[in-house]
Amino acid sequence: MAGENKKPEGNVLTIEESRVISPCFGKAIETNRSGRYNIIMFFIAFFGIEDKEKITGTYKGGICPSCGAATEYEIGKSYRYFHVFFVPLARWNVRYFVRTSCCGRIYELDGALGREFEKNPNIEIRKEDLRPVDGYSPFGHCPNCRAEVPADFKYCPYCGAKL
Repeated sequence: MAGENKKPEGNVLTIEESRVISPCFGKAIETNRSGRYNIIMFFIAFFGIEDKEKITGTYKGGICPSCGAATEYEIGKSYRYFHVFFVPLARWNVRYFVRTSCCGRIYELDGALGREFEKNPNIEIRKEDLRPVDGYSPFGHCPNCRAEVPADFKYCPYCGAKL
């Protein structure tokens, strides 16, 4: 092995210094010049960055900016966080969202209003506080029965209305 001194002792070659990582998790076995084994313990830190979405509550009595129906808002937030050993240490990029129960449209909610909603769910959310989020959804909603229907359907499979 490169960098190791080998000297013959009779018919046997010995390695004066070496370090071998054992198949056991978290142990390195080291031999020193005297031939004794030293076990060095170490650990691998489990850390990472993940995205998370969480529902924070519902708001009753809203008016949908898209279809104009009286609806219930489902308020949620998404954020990215750093964790060590699965314990979150820091959050950033926190965004609040509203999903309407009538037509399923998603809107972004102002961050200050979203934080206030988490503290006090009785605050008023007006349609001026909502910004539409553009994005493709594989589902649409029936204007008649408000059922969630795949986007490529031409008729509602629940009530038969034209989509």
